[in-house]
Formats: sequence, structure tokens, C-alpha cells
Amino acid sequence: MNKFLFIFILLISYNSFSQLNFKTYFKKAENGFEFLADNNEYCPVSVEVDLELVNLSTSNGNFRTYAIPARTTGFVITTLKAIKAGAYKYNSKTSYNYGDFENKVKDTVAAEEYIYNLPFKKGKKFKVSQGYNGVQTHQKINALDFIMPIGTDIYAAREGVVIKVVDYNTKTCVTKGCLEYNNFILIYHSDGTFSDYVHIDTNTAQVKPGDNVSKGQLIAKSGNIGWSTNPHLHFEVFKQDIIKRETLKTKFKINDGTEAPIYLEESVKYQRKY
Repeated sequence: MNKFLFIFILLISYNSFSQLNFKTYFKKAENGFEFLADNNEYCPVSVEVDLELVNLSTSNGNFRTYAIPARTTGFVITTLKAIKAGAYKYNSKTSYNYGDFENKVKDTVAAEEYIYNLPFKKGKKFKVSQGYNGVQTHQKINALDFIMPIGTDIYAAREGVVIKVVDYNTKTCVTKGCLEYNNFILIYHSDGTFSDYVHIDTNTAQVKPGDNVSKGQLIAKSGNIGWSTNPHLHFEVFKQDIIKRETLKTKFKINDGTEAPIYLEESVKYQRKY
């Protein structure tokens, strides 16, 4: 006779970035279960685990965050074992998002010291219409809007691996509800930060998830898609948390690249000669 009585499982999962290729699940093991994760994304995914246990112990602790490596299946988050003969049960809640929160960027100053390329072609010059903490839609956000005609070539400002590409949307509108129609390319950097290139034109992405992108590589063409009042490229660098992102100020090379790198300012035109 089985000495252990399984009562119920309640598994609830949340993620703030829709459609991550990630899942957690339980697998029966001797006197209990293994709690596993499959991460089919091209960067680490972190999952917060909250277990309510009755007559079960957990091997790796509870109420904590676990980082699941990129492109990993069957990763054992924790093992649940029966403590004594009799009934046992557990409730489980998980929240997850892109990034390694166990080893996330802690030195924000160092992250902000990386020197970025201007995200457009050599010889071009474009105006920053909104800067950090801009007056229109950038309040309390460290992001940049470069005014540029639709179809302008966009180049990677920093090397990294492409995590997500959306370039199928065609709708443009001026309300925040149109965020869901944004076209964008999301790139993961070696220091755990991400860069986001937003409002790219429909069907113009030159890269796909899993591609390793070099600094200065052509990645898309600019557009006016999603929540946008005029043709432009929205660019931001951020650290990701489960629910929100912390945007960072970034320094750029300007002109021929021999000058000291700077933080770009609103309403100023910048040229790339390098």
C-alpha cells in the first residue's frame, strides 16, 4: 500500500513579457516530485517560486528566485520530498521573465559606462526628439527617440544575442493602448542588460532570435509602427525585473568617435562619422 497520499496541486504562473518560450512543471519522483523548467529562450530566464507545502520538504529552498540557463530543458529547480508517512500537498505560484536575477547587473555605474555606437549608418545625422526623462512619453524613463524617415537603416549600437523580434505589426496610433502594436528588436548583452529598438518598419528585421549580433551590424529599418506620433526610432537600455524594467542612461560615440563619449541630449542633432 502506498504510504503517501497525494492531495492536490495548484500551479499558477505569471510572466510580464507575453509569450516567453518557457514553462515549469512537476514530474513524479520517489516519495515526491521534481519541479522542473524548460527555457527555450536565447537568454537566461528567472523564475520566482512560492511553494506552500504540507508534509513536504524542498531541496533548494522556497520564496526565492532561480535562474534557468538559456536553451535548457529539464532543469531541476527543486525536489519535493515527503517528510513522513501520510497525506501531503502543495500549492505553487511562479512568476518569470527574461534575465538572470540571481546575478543581475548590480553595478549600474559600470553598465552605464559602456560606450555605444549611434544606431544609424556612417555619414548620417539625426535629431534626438526626446531624451532621458523626456517631456512627452519618457517621463522617468531613460530612453532616446531619434527622428528619422521611414526606411532608414538601423544598426546595432552594441553586440549581443537577439532575444525577440516583432516586425509583423502595421498599425500606428497615438495612445498608450497601442503599445501592443509596437514592432521591435530585443537584444541581450553580456553584462545582463538588454537593448530595445522600437517602431521598426513592418517586415524589415534583418535578424532573428538566436542570432549573435555584432556592434554596427544592420538589424532593421526604421518605421512609425505602434504607439508613435511620428516616424522615429525609440532606443533604450535596461535591466529587467520580474514585473518592471530599470532603464539606464548610456554614453555614445559621436562625430568621428575621437571625442569623449557623451550622454545624448534632447533637441540636439548627432552625426556618425565612424
